[in-house]
Amino acid sequence: MINIHQLVRRMLLPVLVGSCALSAAHATTDFPKRPISIVVPYAAGSPTDVVARAFASDFSTLLKTPVVVENRPGANQTIAASYVARAEPDGYTLLFPVIPAVVPPSLRQQLPYKSYSDFSAVGNVMTNGYILAVAPEIPANNLQEFIALLRANPGKYSYGSSGVASALHLMGEMFNKAAGVDAIHVPYKGANQVQLDLMSNRISYAFLTINAMDYVRDGRIKTFGIASDHRDADYPELPTLEEGGLKHFKVWVSFYLAAPKATPRDVVLKLNAAANAAIVKPEMYEKLKALGGITMMKPASPEQIDKEIADEARTWDQLVKEADIQLE
Repeated sequence: MINIHQLVRRMLLPVLVGSCALSAAHATTDFPKRPISIVVPYAAGSPTDVVARAFASDFSTLLKTPVVVENRPGANQTIAASYVARAEPDGYTLLFPVIPAVVPPSLRQQLPYKSYSDFSAVGNVMTNGYILAVAPEIPANNLQEFIALLRANPGKYSYGSSGVASALHLMGEMFNKAAGVDAIHVPYKGANQVQLDLMSNRISYAFLTINAMDYVRDGRIKTFGIASDHRDADYPELPTLEEGGLKHFKVWVSFYLAAPKATPRDVVLKLNAAANAAIVKPEMYEKLKALGGITMMKPASPEQIDKEIADEARTWDQLVKEADIQLE
């Protein structure tokens, strides 16, 4: 026999379930209701931080809510990515990843994610071009002479990077593979130190952002080309590495926005719409062009961005395996 209390509970259960469903739906459709955090995997003042803060300003205006940039640097972006992967998947904690940034396979089993495809893509922001920068005393006057010099002296010359498995390390390894050369990797704690030691002839070459052209023009660094498929409008005198003879060689850094994987679809779409609106604003390019060699990405759906990230990650992941790159 059902008592009155059981009867009341049975009568109220559908109402309560329906009420919770309506409440959950309302919680996502009126998103956002509080500030959003964008977690940057590099230190304040870094190029990634500069891009994230410029983006966050317009992103905040479009979403009509404060957007706070939070820096969690270290371990080749894995500290920041692990933090966001574990965050509540509600759209209020986002990651600002940079690719290339491959997590070596030996480290992946220790992380709450396996790759950036384990996040929900929200936005694509921009790419940043790089030049092959060479120490001023290197006895070569063009790319072919430089490659010939490296091939004739395996293990004698060195290239710098901002850390093991960093973007600059991976670019250096890709160049070595494409050129068929053997050089010593010298990791630093940041790109600024790489540039300083390059100018001082302590290392032989490195990939640097195109704003290093200021040092090329005053003779403190050499360059044999930009690692792009086209010349840069601000430095039309700078040939591409392909023009110099290194066929099909392109490297760049891409800046994205991502959310924890289980973030509700409607929240992801609202964030994606705001990100797409932000990157086409002329003011965004004006704020970022001083970085040099930037190209704003085209608006894209989350699915299109997911594919972009997966394609880029696959390329660099293969390089990591072939070069046996491990974190020190």
